[in-house]
Amino acid sequence: MMRRSHTDTDTFSLVTLFPAGLRGKRIHAVGAGGSGISAVLRLAAEQGALVTGCDVAETTMSKLLNTQGVTIALGHDPAHVAGCDLVVTTPAVTFLDDQHPELLAAREQGIRVIQWQELLGYLMRDSVGVSVAGVHGKGSTTALLGALAIAGGLDPTVEVGAVVADWGANLRIGAGPYFINEADEFNYNFLSYHPRVVTLTAVEFDHPEFFEDYTAIRDAFVRFLRGMDLSADSSLPPPALALNADSPGCLDTLRQLGEWPGEVRAFALEAPEAYARAEDVRDDTETSFTLRLGERRFGRVTLSMPGRHNIANALAAATTAELLGADLETFVPALNAFGGLRRRFQVIEDGDVTFIDDYAHHPHAVALMLEATRRRFPGRRIVAVFQPTLYTRLYRFLTPFSEAFDAADVAVIVEIQPSRERDTGLIHGSDLVARIAQRPAFAGRPDAARYGGDFAETAALLCEIRHAGDVVVVMGSGPVNKVIELACAN
Repeated sequence: MMRRSHTDTDTFSLVTLFPAGLRGKRIHAVGAGGSGISAVLRLAAEQGALVTGCDVAETTMSKLLNTQGVTIALGHDPAHVAGCDLVVTTPAVTFLDDQHPELLAAREQGIRVIQWQELLGYLMRDSVGVSVAGVHGKGSTTALLGALAIAGGLDPTVEVGAVVADWGANLRIGAGPYFINEADEFNYNFLSYHPRVVTLTAVEFDHPEFFEDYTAIRDAFVRFLRGMDLSADSSLPPPALALNADSPGCLDTLRQLGEWPGEVRAFALEAPEAYARAEDVRDDTETSFTLRLGERRFGRVTLSMPGRHNIANALAAATTAELLGADLETFVPALNAFGGLRRRFQVIEDGDVTFIDDYAHHPHAVALMLEATRRRFPGRRIVAVFQPTLYTRLYRFLTPFSEAFDAADVAVIVEIQPSRERDTGLIHGSDLVARIAQRPAFAGRPDAARYGGDFAETAALLCEIRHAGDVVVVMGSGPVNKVIELACAN
């Protein structure tokens, strides 16, 4: 299994390559339609780079880039890299095809090829970095933190791996000193960042195609935190870590740090000694709570995004925003006004059926999503539609995935999204269907666990089994939301 080696010199090597910045430099991106790389490309263009990109298919993000003046072509051609100063790509491209013709052409021409996370680290170099990390909730927490920092007068730049409804984009460019970003652990991507402040939402085993076990992924988080900017520069805010005290993995990660010079501030729904707490929690047909920071209680918050996990995300954002010096009096109004993210419990009504589009793709996240849906829509039939991502992930997590659907009435499994892997016959989506059917929650209901097939076949199945009042929850990190479009069109 390939392991990419990050070093703390990634950003500095780009500083050496582009000491005067990116203005006038030609940058080409391979796999430009991804959720993270697209924000970085727009930011590079805003800083004066001449940016182009390509991808194998049109995506929501590539469409967005085209509207923003960054041309993204369909298909790959080695001619795309001619005359470039830098070629940027994604781990998905290099893991699937390290001999990609555009990457080979760039190397043959002596053009530097990097992952987009390294470019983001370079673009953050003159700002005070604030990174949100964790295996769950990164995107929502980053967007919530951005909203609080904006309302609190900090005017930050914010990069999120999803479209924020209030911005209509996955990037918000500000004039303030803070740069808030979503920091992904896969492939040690987050080692390209050296933030002053970190929010840690959850640490548990994920990315089994890359990390061998829980210890390996935990140690990656420890390494990331040790790489923070811990300098004694008095012109910067003190180094700090906002940490989820309800996550055993977060607490374990903190223990592994040992003597750490920064401030640690905990948030939690359950841990009684946490600094930030949610009191008088309601999580049924509405998700609301009273915000408490330290000894002070603030007003009532009602979130547009359901679920206790989103209350935890809001607490994480509030804890971090206070560390940054945002105006506390703006927190409750800003949380109440937050409009959510695309593909994060995004509700789409289709006559007498409610569709929900969500990014959940880890067993824990799928279970949380279905439990939140059950509480939000009591008494209605819940149809869970799920597309597993990666053969290795489904194979390694087959049992926890099968357990994640207990809160649903019907489970429909879409064919596996290969992403950065190739099908070697290791596992099939029907294997998950069989396991779900064996669960006590599905016993005696032979048609309650179904294999959907591809997007069109799944949409046809949904039209066949559709009942008035159904809530259809469509989950996965790939473009599985196409099923909603196809089903609603019929």
